[in-house]
Amino acid sequence: MDNIQIRTGKTPEDPWKLANDKGFIKNGKIVAKHADMLKWLKSDIRLGHVHANFIILYLRLRTNDLKVSEQSRECAYSTGYKN
Repeated sequence: MDNIQIRTGKTPEDPWKLANDKGFIKNGKIVAKHADMLKWLKSDIRLGHVHANFIILYLRLRTNDLKVSEQSRECAYSTGYKN
């Protein structure tokens, strides 16, 4: 997450706010398709593929998405995700 912040100048809270503003998150749940969020992060925020996927994982963890695997959770926590 630190590398994303350095590259974009955005805090970890910023993608959450932006995703809410874009309508990707409603009532604390992700309502957008992964591909739509990926396209948005890569085009509008100019993230690479891996960083964009990490942000999507961050958003899914923050919304307590049950689709997130235990392996993905462990990866996120080991690379800097914090609740």
